[in-house]
Amino acid sequence: RATVIDDPGPENPGLDAAGLNIRRGGVEGRDLRETLANAGMTPEQVRDVISAHPQLETQYDLVNEVQPRINYLRFLDDNDRLDGESVSSCIARQPQSLERDFHLVHEDADYAVVNKPWCVRLDTPRGWPGKVRFTPKYPGDLSVEDWLERRYPDWDTVRFCHQLDNATSGVLVAASNKRAAGAAAKLFRERRARKSYLAIVFGHPEKDEWTVDVPMGRDPDDPKGFRERVDPEHGKACETRIRVLKRGKLSLRGKFEGLPVSKVEVTPVTGRRHQIRLHLQFSGHPIVGDNAYSEDTDSFRTFLHAHKLTLPFDEPRGTMQWVAPEPESFAAAME
Repeated sequence: RATVIDDPGPENPGLDAAGLNIRRGGVEGRDLRETLANAGMTPEQVRDVISAHPQLETQYDLVNEVQPRINYLRFLDDNDRLDGESVSSCIARQPQSLERDFHLVHEDADYAVVNKPWCVRLDTPRGWPGKVRFTPKYPGDLSVEDWLERRYPDWDTVRFCHQLDNATSGVLVAASNKRAAGAAAKLFRERRARKSYLAIVFGHPEKDEWTVDVPMGRDPDDPKGFRERVDPEHGKACETRIRVLKRGKLSLRGKFEGLPVSKVEVTPVTGRRHQIRLHLQFSGHPIVGDNAYSEDTDSFRTFLHAHKLTLPFDEPRGTMQWVAPEPESFAAAME
């Protein structure tokens, strides 16, 4: 089974809580239109959603992407996580919610670099080995570990070299052996790994570039132990650099449609848990869809993407840089 370098912190006690599960079977269909109809959409809704987002029919994988994402939405609905909205309405309003594209950015004998979809777990429980593996919560539920095991059946275990939040998409490095995992993890521990993220945030920042260096630590007021907070007195030192790439308006249909938003490039100098999310909130510009650090429970995803990772390995491998392209959902979210 998988191992991971360093402690990832507490599991998200929200969507991954042990008591949550789907109460309905998985959606089925011979094609996209039949699948959407079986998900409760009317013929008019099916027509309108495909017209507005034709990629559903031309680019999205029905069995590995669309149907599992519908089941994920049904899972949220079964556990009262859609704020009373129906699954069919959610799809009709934000069809990009069906995006779940696993693909490789790079592979060689030592490393597989995955472009991880949003709301997909690594699937390595804290304290491994010795803990029971997390089981799928709905039909088609798939972790990065599951995906890599299917692709690399000869690997003795999947070794993740660093962490990426469940809600975040983008570059994730796994190693096929202990030596390679140790070499990559050492670069993260020594802060020699260079990371760049993309985010869509609420508001138009006054400055084009700024740095946040307020210390942070666990939030004692969060009964689930999930959130972090700014803690100047007892928190750990951390630093985040932010640069505005574009200012515009949110184009996702919903309660925040039309509000000013910005796309930013974020470079974390340190690598604290939830550092980017908290530092953007502290700046007055929380991430769109981040229901832990903003008031937005309406947008279908947290708009944070691990865009670029550079690891300066020793020779003969040398410096490696991997890029996960900006997701299509980002372009669809702002204008």
